[in-house]
Amino acid sequence: MNANRRQFLKRSAVATVGATTLVGASGTAAAYDVPLVSTRGHCSDDGSLKSGVSQYSYETNGLVPGIDTSCVSDLTVFIHGWDKKSSSSSDAEQDARDKIQQAETELTGSGYDGTVVGYTWDNDVGGGADYGWGEAQTAAQNNGLKLAQFAVDLKYYCPNVSLRFASHSLGAQVLLSSLRSLDVTSWWDDQGHEVYSTHLLGAAQDNEAPTQEWMDTYNAVTNEVTSQFNYHNHEDDVLQWVYNTIEFDQALGETGYEDGNTPAPNHHELDVTSQVGDDHSGYLSNVSDEVVYHMENTSAYV
Repeated sequence: MNANRRQFLKRSAVATVGATTLVGASGTAAAYDVPLVSTRGHCSDDGSLKSGVSQYSYETNGLVPGIDTSCVSDLTVFIHGWDKKSSSSSDAEQDARDKIQQAETELTGSGYDGTVVGYTWDNDVGGGADYGWGEAQTAAQNNGLKLAQFAVDLKYYCPNVSLRFASHSLGAQVLLSSLRSLDVTSWWDDQGHEVYSTHLLGAAQDNEAPTQEWMDTYNAVTNEVTSQFNYHNHEDDVLQWVYNTIEFDQALGETGYEDGNTPAPNHHELDVTSQVGDDHSGYLSNVSDEVVYHMENTSAYV
């Protein structure tokens, strides 16, 4: 299923309503000053979309450039990862907002002069023997089209903005799913739009994903991104547990792309093991300077 301008025109009439219904952590939209795109509450506990929820829909907190406010020249959407340590959905949402706030703080503190927009989604669905990992992956995939729709909306209003995606952990599956949706979106391609750079931190995604083993993802990265950067860490024990124990595979964020496969020509690997070590939560605090360097020099990696 693809995002397109027709769908954008259908949803634009209710965009203002959506922006006013998402409140900040302390009860008002203004209480959370990082621009926010949210689909939290859209998915059932099995990760599927709830009845009556559009596969394209999202809300904002009224602060998102292009959707709620004027355009900016450079915008990075940060997508958080999985959360199973929380005891309630409200805790998971606060954890997500804290991670988004950290992304904004670390990236701007490292010299990024664009706008960071957080993308928050149902990362705490499911349960059982795998702690909800399978259901969370389903929710992540269902969010790819929603993120793609946001990209279409943003570029419709702000065609000259440099749009970037950055993700942590399971957020990589949202990111790559969105690229696959954009790759079959005629309006996006007809306008010549691309995501200028993508940055995957500790990606909880199969390590075959950006290679010719997964041609839909390989083609999406090749066609829809100027340059993609994957920050992998051989000592990431969370990825080792999830992928070695549950998936019987290896993660892109642990090993980089699978050895012997051919990656997309614009996919670049960065080994950050020495900076991050076994702290799966430590990517932003340890490698944001490298992320910003790659943002500033994206064209040099084409």
